[in-house]
Amino acid sequence: MSNIIEDGINFGMGLFAYSREKIEEMVEKMVAKGEVQRKDAQSFANDLIKKGEAQREELSRMVKGEVRETLQDIGLTADTRVTKDDIREIIREEIAAAKVQDK
Repeated sequence: MSNIIEDGINFGMGLFAYSREKIEEMVEKMVAKGEVQRKDAQSFANDLIKKGEAQREELSRMVKGEVRETLQDIGLTADTRVTKDDIREIIREEIAAAKVQDK
């Protein structure tokens, strides 16, 4: 289960790296247009990147907390191994419960 969480976080970090490139591109365009002075461009980009990192870290903490809470709600812990069969069984149970509610 923790591998799934780690994969999701790594995906988010990949998006962060993409954002870093976009930020640097945006700042270069601002310099070209005269909206930001060349001497201020690097610190401006760094400030934006730091804010992005802080937001990513906060999002990561929030997601981990929500996942932890959800796992506890369904009686699992971070150490619990969940197999594909377990997931299939949970889905079957949820579908059956939904069908009962629809009647």
